[in-house]
Formats: sequence, structure tokens, C-alpha cells
Amino acid sequence: MKDFLLIGYSIAALVSVLCLYLILRQRPGDGQKAVQSLTSFICVLMTGYWLSINTTTLEGMVIAQKVIYAGGCYVYYYMLLFYLNFCGIKIPRLVSEMLQAFSFGMLLVAFTFDHHTLLYRSYSLTEMNGVPILEKTYGIAHHAYIAMMACYCIAFIVLAVRFYRNNQKGRRRTQSLILLLVALSPTGSYILQKTASKVDLVPFGLCISLVLTIYLIYVERIYDVTGLAKDYVFSSLDDTALIVIDSDQYYKGSNDLAKKLFPVLNATSITERLETLSQLLGDVKTDEEGFLLMNGKVYEPKVKKVQNAGKTVGSVIWLTDVTVEREHVRLVDNYQKKLEHDVKEKTEHIEQIQQKIVLGMANIIENRDASTGGHIRRTSDVVSILVDAIRRDGQLGLPDEFCTTIVRTAPLHDIGKIAVEDRILRKPGKYTPEEFEIMKTHTTKGAQILPSMLRDVTDENTLRIACNIAKYHHEKWNGKGYPEHLAGADIPIEARIMAIADVYDALVSERCYKEAMSFDQAYDIITESMGSHFDPGLEKYFIQCRSELEEYYTYANQKQVKAAEV
Repeated sequence: MKDFLLIGYSIAALVSVLCLYLILRQRPGDGQKAVQSLTSFICVLMTGYWLSINTTTLEGMVIAQKVIYAGGCYVYYYMLLFYLNFCGIKIPRLVSEMLQAFSFGMLLVAFTFDHHTLLYRSYSLTEMNGVPILEKTYGIAHHAYIAMMACYCIAFIVLAVRFYRNNQKGRRRTQSLILLLVALSPTGSYILQKTASKVDLVPFGLCISLVLTIYLIYVERIYDVTGLAKDYVFSSLDDTALIVIDSDQYYKGSNDLAKKLFPVLNATSITERLETLSQLLGDVKTDEEGFLLMNGKVYEPKVKKVQNAGKTVGSVIWLTDVTVEREHVRLVDNYQKKLEHDVKEKTEHIEQIQQKIVLGMANIIENRDASTGGHIRRTSDVVSILVDAIRRDGQLGLPDEFCTTIVRTAPLHDIGKIAVEDRILRKPGKYTPEEFEIMKTHTTKGAQILPSMLRDVTDENTLRIACNIAKYHHEKWNGKGYPEHLAGADIPIEARIMAIADVYDALVSERCYKEAMSFDQAYDIITESMGSHFDPGLEKYFIQCRSELEEYYTYANQKQVKAAEV
């Protein structure tokens, strides 16, 4: 029996170490950090069980028990963090601190149990089939520990049931059940041990949990997508050097360009301090206006504060390549005409970049929203068709620049969906009333997100139009829309135009929960809704564009069919 358990515990310990290695290879997002901590404590726990099976003295068994508790006191806490991260739920800070305090308190009690009777009122070393067993009479602290573990298990079950019910089908539902097994396998083995055997079976339950966790990460591919996206953006800035330090001036990381400009960063660890910006820059030459001259280029230095909950937690040293801009300034006096030509070209280039940024952000939403399938591209084209008709007519008096901006910012009308959780956004069917209320928040969230994304890369007029489209494109002429129930001319004209394009595309396009309507049906619905849903002053432009819109969607559908055949 002892040999069997020794082999079993050894295999379980090796599995835990292998799992820790595999998990450490993942990018350290919030979910991965929780799993790393969880696996680390399980490794400690496994070590304790391995020591317990190899001891022959009471003193050795006491040490083994302390090592077991050193890992066990935190296992369920980090399981909870991982589960909450998977479900997209933020644990309140006070609750987190209370749970950590309980775990730490239990750890102190366990480490000193041989000096008091809180954990065990009495204990002695015995054997069963050659296996050393610690016979114990439990104290009040152990009962509290078991009660807390029961609370954790109840929490896991409640979260699993809730998530399972909110995901009627698909991989997320299966993942939720697997994650529940991850949490309850150790508990099940503990119950089995207490009811059928005095031999510790928890290591085998933990081994099952770890194997399932690896399955979730490497097969089901549970990743911290937001963290990966941030890392990608951070590392892909080719013309900006970024160096991150915390509030105590300790180095926390940098991108490739920063390491190229400052080779010392390649040998700098996160335990070293960068006292000041000037210390890092050293003997770097500067021009008369304070711009840095490095590797034949000009960089503009900035220090941007990083804040969390209103407190400064660090800084980003931001060095932007402004070589081209500085060259333009230098040429102003002597080459005015050439400069004007260059500025025009650069402005067009910047506008192209801005539009690519706009389309890139829109594509992020498109890729997340599995139900719309090309909605952003098509609605943008429909807006362009309608705006061209308005511009040709001239009666509304919309400036050309205003019309151009509407077309350019139309792809951002659903940018707020980036803040809507996947379980709703990617739901393959109609929403429940509760889910629809959550989905409706994408309008206000879009208007909140856009300023932080566009303020530094576009003008205020463009930002205002983009925000109006994102926030108000679901308002109705009769005031029965959302989010603010605006009516009539109180709704910005750009949002009124967007509303027609948005609804028309939804009607004539196939969705996972409906078939596409015919052009005649869609035309009748839109025209009948003029004066209730839509601005009646835009009706004539929609009518003028009818044949062009139908021709556009016919071509788009043919193109989609050919792509599907390929």
C-alpha cells in the first residue's frame, strides 16, 4: 500500500511541476496569474503529501502537515480568482482582502499547530498497511477551515449554474462545466477519503484539477485576450519607444525600440531602479528645444502618469519619433512652398493612417461579434451612398468636410460593443430582455471610449461626429429610441443618417437568428417608418438611392457566395 501511494504521490508531484512549467509559458494576464499562483501552491501541497508518505517519525509528519497547509490555505482562493476571471466578474476588493486574511490566518494557525489546540486538540502517528497516518482530533480552527472550503465550493457551483444558464450552447458552456470539475475534484477526493479511506486522496484530485486546467488553456484555449492585445500593441509600436517604471522608480518593462535605443535595458531586471529620466538618457544629445538626437533621428520625450483608482502607480517614458515633423519645421522659413506641398502629402498620409486605425478598431468589433458578418463595412458603404445623395442635392446645407467626416467615422458606430462581454455579444440567437438592456449600453460606452482612443490622433470636430454617431444611432424620430430618448431635430443629423443605414443593413442581411428580407420588404419598412423611427426629411434621399442600394447589396451577396464557394 505504501509503495503504491508513494508512486502515486510522486507521479502527482511530477504532474504538478510539469503543469506549472506549461502555465508559466503563458503570457501573464489576470487569468494566467491566478492559475500560476494556484499551481504553485498545489506544488507546495504535493510536496507536503510526498513528505508525509516518506516520514517515519511524528516530527517528520508534523513538518509534512505544515507544508500541506502552506499550499492548501490558498488553493481555493486562487481557484476562485481564476473562475471569476473566466466568468468576467470582478471580485470586490474588500472581499478579496477578507479571503486573503482568512487564508493567512489559517496559515499561521497551521504553522504553529504543535504549540496550541486550535487546529488539532490532539494528534499521534500510527500506521495502516505500512502507510504513516496522523490520527487527529480536530479543533475549532479546522472546523472553520472546512466551513470556508464549503463556502468556496458553493460559490463555484452558483457561478457554474449561472454561467451555464447564460450560455445555452457552445464551447463556453462546456468550458464552464470543466472548470467546475477543476474546482470540485479536490473536494470530491477529500469527501471520498473521509468516507471510504483514511489514506489522503486529495493529491489525486488535485492532479485531475491540474490536468483539466492544462486542457482548458492549451486545448480549449482560454486566454486573457485583452492582455494579449495590450502586449501586441505595446510591442508593435515601431516609431515610439516605451519604458515603464512603477511609482518607486523600479523598471517594469520596455518595447523593442526602447531596448534598441538604450541597450542597457536588455540587462536591466525588474528589481533594479531607474532613478530619473536623465539617468537613463545619460549623454544623449539634445537640440535647442529639448528634443533627443539618437541614431540619426529626433525623438520627443514625454512622461505619462499611470493611474489606478485615482492614485499614480507608475509612469511611462514615451519617446516618439518626430524626425519628419522636426524636419518640416526646420524647412519652413527657406522652403515655404515645398513645405506646403510636403504638409499636404503628410496630412493625407496621416488621414489614411487615421482611417486605417478607425477600420482596424471597427474590425476588432466585427471579429468579436459573430452575428453581424460584414455589418460595419456594409453600413459604412450605405452611409456613403446616402451622404453622396445629400451632398448632390445641397438642400440640407451640409459642408463637404462634414459629409466626408460622417463617412469616415461611420465604421465606429458600434465601437462600444468592445465593452460588452462575449457571452452576450457572441450569443447565437435573440437576446433576452436583460441581455438586450446590456447590449443597449454599447451606445453610451462607445461615446465614452472614443475620446480616449481618438483625441490625440484626430480633431475635435471629427471626434464629436464620431461620438454622436456611436451614441445616438439608435435614437428614434418619435423619441422612443435609446439611450436618451431624443426626438426630432434634437438627434444629430449624422446619427439620423446612420440609423437608416444601420436598420436597412439589418433588414436585408442574413443573421444567425433570421433570414434576409427582400429589398421590397426592407424598402417598405424604412419608408413606412419615416416620421416615427427615421427623419422624414431624409426620406427623399433614401428613395433616390433605392436602386443604387439594391445594386450594391446584390453585388455584395454575389461576392460573398463566390468567397464561400472558394
